[in-house]
Amino acid sequence: MFLSFFVAILLIVFDQIVKFLTVTNLQVGESARGITNVFDFFYLRNDGAGWGLFSGRVNFFLIITVLAAAYIIYLIFKNRDHHFITRLSYGLILGGAVGNFIDRIRLGYVIDMFRLKFIDFPIFNVADAALTIGVVLLIIVILFFENTEDVL
Repeated sequence: MFLSFFVAILLIVFDQIVKFLTVTNLQVGESARGITNVFDFFYLRNDGAGWGLFSGRVNFFLIITVLAAAYIIYLIFKNRDHHFITRLSYGLILGGAVGNFIDRIRLGYVIDMFRLKFIDFPIFNVADAALTIGVVLLIIVILFFENTEDVL
């Protein structure tokens, strides 16, 4: 249980610091050099989801985030002896959800800043990456552990 909340808090803090640095150092639509041929920084205000889905539906995202975060917190408390990977994934998902939730409440949009150079992919942020990694880890647990009841 401690691991999940510790990871979530660390992620929320790191996500908000990176977003603060983005807003402080770049103008909207401005880019800065990252790692050549891998990614650069590009300040984008995103009022939807990846690929422009559900643009302008802030209330929809707020409701979904509250429901998802409440469910993850329930799962964390339900079985305090979850497998390490499961606890880690819960923390990543919760931290990512709350990181973007803070932006939507405070600003009405999410601050994105990482633009991949080697693939056509939506610009994203730390919270998005954490959410994605957390979901992928949960899928791996469900697919590859013999007894998912022991890990979920």
